[in-house]
Formats: sequence, C-alpha cells, structure tokens
Amino acid sequence: MKKLALRIALAGLVVVAALVLTFALNRSANAAVVPVTRSIAPQAENLAAPNTVKTIGNLVSANQATLAFQLGGRVKEIDVKEGDQVKAGALLASVDTSMLDLQIAQAQAALDAATASYQKVKDGPTTDDLALAKSNLDRAKAALDQAQAAYDRAGGDSNPFAGMLPQSLALQQAYSAYQGAQASFNLTVNHPTATELALAQAQVAQAQAALNLAKQNVTNAKIVAPMDGTVLWVGPHVGETAAPGAPAITLADLTHMQVQVGADENTLALLNVGQTATITLDALPGKTLTGKVSRIEQMATMTAGIVSVPVTVDIDPTSAPIYPGLSATVEINIGN
Repeated sequence: MKKLALRIALAGLVVVAALVLTFALNRSANAAVVPVTRSIAPQAENLAAPNTVKTIGNLVSANQATLAFQLGGRVKEIDVKEGDQVKAGALLASVDTSMLDLQIAQAQAALDAATASYQKVKDGPTTDDLALAKSNLDRAKAALDQAQAAYDRAGGDSNPFAGMLPQSLALQQAYSAYQGAQASFNLTVNHPTATELALAQAQVAQAQAALNLAKQNVTNAKIVAPMDGTVLWVGPHVGETAAPGAPAITLADLTHMQVQVGADENTLALLNVGQTATITLDALPGKTLTGKVSRIEQMATMTAGIVSVPVTVDIDPTSAPIYPGLSATVEINIGN
C-alpha cells in the first residue's frame, strides 16, 4: 500500500510539472509574436511610423526608346557602344545604302527631265517654232494654189470627167496637206493649253515623289538619336543582316529617372501627386535618394491575383550611378 501511494504521488508531481512547463512556454511564445502589418501592394507593407508607406519598385527612365532600322539590310556601321552619351540627331548605326544611292541618282535624273519638259511647255513656242510652222503653212498654201490652178485649167468642176483627172487627185492631196499645216500652225501658236500644262506639272510631281521616296529609304536605313541620352544596349554587329523593325539600340535619358511602384486599393486613397519620398537601392548601400510622387495611373492592374494601381515617383537630380531596371525601396510620406 505504501508503494502504491508513493507511485500516485509521483505521478501527480509529473502532471503538475508538465502543466507548469506548458504554461511557461505558452507565455514565452506569446511574448515573442510581432503584429503583422497589412500589405499595400505586391511586396509592400506599412511601416511602424503612421505617416509613411513603404513599397518596392524598379527604376525606369522618364524618356527611353528602343530604336530599330525601318529598312533592313547588311549592317554597315555601328557608331556607338553601350554607355556612350549621345546628342539628339547623332548617327548611331546604318545599313548598306549602295543600291539606294543609285535609286536616288536615277530619280534625280528623271526629275530633271520632267522639270525641263515642264519648263518647255510653260514657255510656249519659240520664235523658231513659230517661223517653222508659218513656213510650212505658207508652202502648203502655195502648193494648194498651184493644184487648184491646174485643176481649173483642166476644166474644173465643169469637166464631167474631172474626178478622173490627175489634177483632181493632186488637188485633194494638196488640200489635205494644207489642213495639216494649218492645224500644226494653230497648235504651235496656241501652246501651252491648260491640259498640257497640267500634264507637265503632274509629271514633275510624280518624279519629285519618286526622288523623295528614294531619299526616305536612305534615311530609313539609318538609326539617328531622337534625343540626348545614354546608350544602354546595342544588338546587331557590323556585317550582320538587320531585319526592319527589329530592336537594335536602346537609348535612355538617365538625367530624369523614376521609380515605378504599385499601390493596392486600400492604400490608394492615402497617396497624392506631390508627396515626397525617400529611395534606397541595393546597388547604392548606405545612400538615400529623394523624390516626389509625379503620377498615379487611372487604371488598375492585377498581378498574381493582387489588384494594384501603378504609381510613378520622380527621383530628384543626383550624380549617383543609377540605371533602368534596378530595384528600389520607396518610402512615401503620406502625412498624418
């Protein structure tokens, strides 16, 4: 009996010790819990400070362009490399334009001929043209008079056999020649007509359009910087064949950088254009940049089931080496 009582007492002590230990562990665990803050966007959270919102985004250039050849061909020259700073209008790359240059020469020759023809029509008949036409008309009139006189000597219309006479045939031929000379003279004197002038002008315009097209093809065979900026990427190499429209060079203005972040539906009401922000980058440890909210988009997007509105933060001018694509942590001051 004593042994049984001892076992019961020991069992009770074990239970009590277990309860005490469980209570102590639960209390310690509860003391270590940190309240979880509400997410405002993909990879974003509220800070402990009530007047700021912290989120993560990526750097972009406010003015960035991916450039391409509008006309394909063999790459003749690449005049820049990645990291080069260029001015607007600078030639960056070009494809071979040998055939295009020949087309320009042909189009120019056609335009010169059309222009000369138009000018000739516009100027009208020369003195020599008028003199020649008048001389031909006079000769035709003299030949007609001679044929008429010969026909008359043969009896003329009173001769019942006049139609069979050679003088009749000669008179008809002389009359036809005279009509032709008269028409030629009239055309020479009355030139240019409105129709002739319009046709000559149309030929000049057509030739000019062909020349413009040939020159534009040469322009399309070159890539020219549309703005001041830094070359971020160069794709093709000299000697390769470039396809029209294929990305060839990326140019960006690194003097005006931005961070693009997202705000969820609950946090959107807290954000306003003009709010200040601080920006930190893993690429710049220990350095903080400043900026302002410059744009809040009007259309939400959905990523991985989370709805957010794109927000743009302009980075204040800085000499820090920052580039598009870098990740950044943005802390926006939303006020009290």
